[in-house]
Amino acid sequence: MQKYMAFIEPPTEELLMTWAFEYSSNLLVLTDLDHKIQTVNQAFLDWFGFSREEVIGKHAGMALQSRSWGSELFEQISRNLELHGQWSGEVLNITKYGEERPCLLTITAIYSPDGEKKGYLATNIDLTEKKRLEEQIAKGERLASIAEGVATLLHELRTPLNGITMNTFLLSEAARNNSPWGEEELESIQLISKEAKRLEKLITSVLTQARNKVVHFEKVPIEKFIDELRELVGPLSEDSDIAIRIVLSSHGVVGYFDPDQMKLVFLKLLQNAIKSAEGSPERTVRISIAENDDPTWRSISTSGKVIQFTIDNSGQIMSSADSKKLFKPFFTSKAQGIGLGLAAASQIVHQHNGVIDHMSIHDGPYTTRFMVALPN
Repeated sequence: MQKYMAFIEPPTEELLMTWAFEYSSNLLVLTDLDHKIQTVNQAFLDWFGFSREEVIGKHAGMALQSRSWGSELFEQISRNLELHGQWSGEVLNITKYGEERPCLLTITAIYSPDGEKKGYLATNIDLTEKKRLEEQIAKGERLASIAEGVATLLHELRTPLNGITMNTFLLSEAARNNSPWGEEELESIQLISKEAKRLEKLITSVLTQARNKVVHFEKVPIEKFIDELRELVGPLSEDSDIAIRIVLSSHGVVGYFDPDQMKLVFLKLLQNAIKSAEGSPERTVRISIAENDDPTWRSISTSGKVIQFTIDNSGQIMSSADSKKLFKPFFTSKAQGIGLGLAAASQIVHQHNGVIDHMSIHDGPYTTRFMVALPN
């Protein structure tokens, strides 16, 4: 069979520049000298939510209507552009739907070959994920500091508690053999002993959570990991009549983490999700696992590759006040419990250099989402 080879002309420099502009992942805006938008790239349209017709010919300020923009900032930008031909700074931009997002904005004057100023190129780099990850890292550092302080305090409390426990035991033994006390006094001794044991159990639990466990990383087939999780929470979901859906974006995915420790994390998240879903008519929980390859994840993964786990439930949306305290030690919205489960889960995830977060969603019957991203 005769083979033919197709030859094409190499793209012109102008065409390459057009492609570079249109397909850049940064949000690009080209304006004239009066700051009227001449063209934007697709990333700009996707991020802001506008159509091309809605922005072409409009003043660039129409896409920058947020509380960070004011006459003082505009004057500073104009002064720098006039003196240096460039301005750069962090701003809050607002989307078509009213959502404020942080961006690194750089505005550069564009000159013709003969030195005549023709317009401006504005480059916006989305900082939303970067800010969220920085907040997560800071939260992990605060948790570590709190855990260290709590551990020191509890070690000090154990000494007098041991004395109380020992002397209560001696009183109890003496009362059994030859007691000068009545029934009421004997009940008081038993109550003191019971409460001392409960306090010792609480201290042991807190110290266990506060210690940094050694992480044993290994390759973990995700499908097998999820099957084992489903077996562990199966009895609870059946007793609660909660349906659990598993959504895998692809098969054969392999993670790299400590499976025993991450089971503790997801068991806690799934137990909470099932309990929350009990109060909804839909009574359903969804577990989704997907590989994600995005430059925004490079603060936790040098390659930008992560495995992203999400656990959605159909329960009541958490209040914003509770949401802010969710991963703090000793916070709980339940009648029982000491509020260490999610704090411990957060600590484990941070030991894996990962991110854990909570958000409200509107996705069919699902209202609440917990997300864990682990480097891969």
